[in-house]
Amino acid sequence: MRNKLILFLLIATLVPFITSIVVSYIFTKEKVTEDTITNNSALISQAKLNILNYLNGVVQASTTIYTGQHLSELGQLYDILERDREIDYMSDKVIKSGLQVMSHAVKEFKQVYLYASVSDRSFVSSNDFQGSKIGKYESLPPFPEDKTVYFETTHLSHNYNIPINVYSAPTPVLSMHRKLMYSPNNTSIGELIIDLHLDLISEISQSLYTHDEEELYILDEKGCIVFGPDPAKWGQLLDGSWGDEAIRSTSDRGSYEWNKGPYAGINVYEKMKTDYVNWTIVKRLPYEQLTQNAKQLALINSLVLTFFMLIVIGGTVYISIKFTEPIKQLIRYISRIQAGQVQLGAMDKDIELTRTDEMGILANRFHGLMQDLNQMVMREYRLELANKSNQLMALQAQINPHFLNNALQSIGTLALQHDAPKVYALIASLAKMMHYSMNTNESVVPLGKELDHIKAYLELQKQRFEHQFQIAYDVEEGTKTIAVPKMILQPLVENYFKHGFKPGADEIGLLHIEASKQTDGRYDYLRLVVEDNGSGVTEERLREIRNRLSSPSTGEENCIGLSNVLTRIKLYFTDDATLDIEHAKPQGLRIIIHIPM
Repeated sequence: MRNKLILFLLIATLVPFITSIVVSYIFTKEKVTEDTITNNSALISQAKLNILNYLNGVVQASTTIYTGQHLSELGQLYDILERDREIDYMSDKVIKSGLQVMSHAVKEFKQVYLYASVSDRSFVSSNDFQGSKIGKYESLPPFPEDKTVYFETTHLSHNYNIPINVYSAPTPVLSMHRKLMYSPNNTSIGELIIDLHLDLISEISQSLYTHDEEELYILDEKGCIVFGPDPAKWGQLLDGSWGDEAIRSTSDRGSYEWNKGPYAGINVYEKMKTDYVNWTIVKRLPYEQLTQNAKQLALINSLVLTFFMLIVIGGTVYISIKFTEPIKQLIRYISRIQAGQVQLGAMDKDIELTRTDEMGILANRFHGLMQDLNQMVMREYRLELANKSNQLMALQAQINPHFLNNALQSIGTLALQHDAPKVYALIASLAKMMHYSMNTNESVVPLGKELDHIKAYLELQKQRFEHQFQIAYDVEEGTKTIAVPKMILQPLVENYFKHGFKPGADEIGLLHIEASKQTDGRYDYLRLVVEDNGSGVTEERLREIRNRLSSPSTGEENCIGLSNVLTRIKLYFTDDATLDIEHAKPQGLRIIIHIPM
């Protein structure tokens, strides 16, 4: 009881605390995750606008080749590109000067490359150094047919195979390609390429994530890395498929879970789609970072729980001992009484009877119980002695059944010797009945054996009443081997001769005994019927008998009657066994027994 009390108090304390911690952790985790996704989406959206503004500035700067703004020679440069098939010294100087001015338009410009298709000549301007050569750079990617401007994914810079007077080490650059068009007939007259340092894009992107804890990528539509945490992988295809869902998504922004690898967690993405770029910004937020605040809160709650649990455990143990110690003391006294170390009359010295709480009430009740028990033991002892004496006297007066059976056999033998076979048959039937009824080793017998006993009983009744009644048996094959309680049919048959049969009446008595197998859909059962055409009973008497059968009196357990038969079949089988009594047509009584098989 003490252990159960301690366990109950601990559970009653622990369950609310732990439930509170778990609920708080789950709620905090979900709330932090939701807020983190919202905040990061806002940051990425702002970064996207900054990058697009920067790219739009680059695109706008490249249009000056048409407008000639901020450079008087540019207007001449466009004329040279669209008309001159041969580039002379002055035209060459104009073109190089124009490219040099354009290369200083934005500080992130590394170099500018120009190809004039009319003259089939290439020009490059880098760090105030220029160069040119005949022909187009062979490794240029094909220009998309549906675009006039596009950005080539990050790659290492090169001098387009044009010799210049200064060496420039290859660095990661982003290239803007513009197709130069001749407006009157909308034909291509060349291609302009501006190589950009990724300093500004990198600066914008670096501010969006925490290094070594999160990752941020800018991916093109093919899955190539425009920008990422590792510069060595810029321009390469993405390693793994974690970014495929963001690239293929038709939504402009969103988030999804990724459960593989060291950065398993939430991926937040936003599309950056214009006429010249189709990029996706993806930020990887690992679960460890998302749940960090929730874990800290859970740790604080756990420390608080541990502190209070120490107090609760101490209080629980103290209260449990205080409540259960008197009970344990009482149990020790009872054990001493059982071992004979304390006399029943000496309880006053060992049990504290002065307490006024529940323990004191229990001790006083136990003391009174012991006194009553002492008186009861003495009374039962005297009663047992009297019963033993009565049993001894009953044994002395009992007739030995074996002696009676042997005496009947001797009388039967004497009847045969005096040529009286009818007398012998009656004595044999009586002996068979006595042997069957006095055999206490069998309580359940085959139905065939019970029917043989009934036949012996009816043989004696025939001798008594001669031809005043008839017997009809309707026993289905296979039912004689079914086990039934012993002596369930004789009380029913005997009731007929006690109450229904009228000797000397004009109408011959008829007793019908039936046995068959039946089924009601739930189970199979044995159906026994004992029917007669006797005087029967009134409707009121029938209701009285049925009421007695539905609630048999405990005082009639030793009588052999309908209640006894019903009680025994229910005990041997189940409550599904039934005994019913009803009127027979045109007169008499029918008793039906159902025994589940």
